[in-house]
Amino acid sequence: PKAVIEGPPPRQCPILLRQTSFKALQEAVTFAGGDGAPGHHTARFGEIEQRGAALTPAGKALYDRLLSQARQALGAAPSADNAEQYAHLLKTAFSAFPDDYASLRTHKLAYFNYFVRDAAKARGTDLETLIEQGAVGFEPLVYEDFLPVSAAGIFQSNLGDSTKADAMTQGNQQQLEAALGARVIDETTLYAQAQAQSIASCLRALEIQATSA
Repeated sequence: PKAVIEGPPPRQCPILLRQTSFKALQEAVTFAGGDGAPGHHTARFGEIEQRGAALTPAGKALYDRLLSQARQALGAAPSADNAEQYAHLLKTAFSAFPDDYASLRTHKLAYFNYFVRDAAKARGTDLETLIEQGAVGFEPLVYEDFLPVSAAGIFQSNLGDSTKADAMTQGNQQQLEAALGARVIDETTLYAQAQAQSIASCLRALEIQATSA
């Protein structure tokens, strides 16, 4: 496996995406129509993912800042040579990121799915009161997208140990959309819609007139 796990450090409440991979194997191959000389190709690498809570724009901004902080402190691209040091720096930086779902929700750092837990306990008309009463519960919405910086690290690991490209380089959404011939859907909009729909569903089930939530 590659030396560095991409994404945030281990947490009680996982966020976004942690991923690693097994490096592609160099396999012998004989090309049809050739002179019979042995060749090789590099292919077939496996990827392992752990998905956590989808983050709001505020949560993602905090994530990006802490990740950048750890990488700047490292002073180099994460690699097998500095993997242990990077893991320590990452853990230290992310101590500033709340690691319980209640705080993530209160500070609006992550998106959540809301559901009726015990309708008999409902005595209020607003979401926070219903949660305090135990009438409504919540669970994190799982992040279903890719982290560009993590994906870059996965592919970079198969380019050889001598490759030290900076995976933090910014992408170009306009160029991607031009190549696709279509607009790219903003994933945060989808998560926000899913959260809002779950809140509305709870209020309907409890026969409460929806207000701002």
